[in-house]
Amino acid sequence: MRRQLPDSLVSRRELRWAALAGAAAASFTTVSLALAGFNSATNGGPGTYTSKRIFPGIRSGAAWTVRDASGGVSETTADDSLSYADAVLKTTGNWATIFASNRYVEFDFNSPRPGGVAVSSAQFNFRMAANGAGETACFYLEVYRASTSTLIGSHGDASNPVACNSTILQTTYSTTLAEVTNTTILNDLRVRVYGKESGSKPMKQDLATVTGSTPYSSFTQYEKIYRDQSTTTPTTTNWSLATSGDGTVYVSASNWATTFSTLRYMKLTFDPGVPSGSVITSASVDFYYKANTSGDTVCWYFETYNGATLLGTHGSSGSPVSCNSTSSFSTDNVTLSELTSVTDANSLTIKVYMKDSTGSRKSQADLAQLNVNYYLD
Repeated sequence: MRRQLPDSLVSRRELRWAALAGAAAASFTTVSLALAGFNSATNGGPGTYTSKRIFPGIRSGAAWTVRDASGGVSETTADDSLSYADAVLKTTGNWATIFASNRYVEFDFNSPRPGGVAVSSAQFNFRMAANGAGETACFYLEVYRASTSTLIGSHGDASNPVACNSTILQTTYSTTLAEVTNTTILNDLRVRVYGKESGSKPMKQDLATVTGSTPYSSFTQYEKIYRDQSTTTPTTTNWSLATSGDGTVYVSASNWATTFSTLRYMKLTFDPGVPSGSVITSASVDFYYKANTSGDTVCWYFETYNGATLLGTHGSSGSPVSCNSTSSFSTDNVTLSELTSVTDANSLTIKVYMKDSTGSRKSQADLAQLNVNYYLD
């Protein structure tokens, strides 16, 4: 005989099933809307909603190329020594003749890319040579997340190095980094290179970059922090223009005059890697500077260029962008309203003119950074 439930229990059971059914329906609706939001365009309600391949955001990158004509005669090449294969070498300390876990050099890279974008064909490019004729330099490497020091990839080991160079000729060795699958990892990258040298001598380095591509553009990541622990005692060298307040500064190659001159300048070139088709909504440049000698006053103004084409002028010899008479670095941020073209942004050079109140004195720069706000539909 079938038992009849009291009306109160029936009511509670029906309410419970109704609540579960309502929650399931709401969950389905939420998931459906969320999935629909990833389409290029969704219609519904009073508006139309669109997604973007790259969302709006400010991406910043330092100047890695420097041409210094502060002396007014000729340009001095003062680039970051590990950013280009240009025979401007960075010499390590003395290695041992065998690999050791506490003997390495380490590179932290810049982070100017929008996050969450797929990366393909990432590779670490390391150009090096032995110290002297008849000697051999070898290396293998590990890849880390810089923010957490988490190991994400190993390439070679003490028994099977990535490469050895038995000459004094600089040679580039490119190692595929399959573990770098997106720009979030790329923007948080550290590469540690373990080395040995048959003569217990230094290794001479000419290049340490990471290159590859996204669906929208190719890229080059430049080292911003270099650590040398080849002797087991660590030393750190930062690229002087990449980070403010780190104790590393760029000192002008020569003395400035007491008046501005078009023959006296520093040219700073950037590589923001803005993808083709992007819409640039704003741009600015940060330039932090002070006199090299306490008590002096240093002033500056600048021009922006794409190659030889003048894009804009900011300040003048009669009305500088600013002057600094303090012992602290300025924190100048100047809007570049002329920078609306992707081509101009990716080829931007700024030409900085300076003067020193006393003359025959140098300047210091602590940051030269381009900030570009853009999106890609």
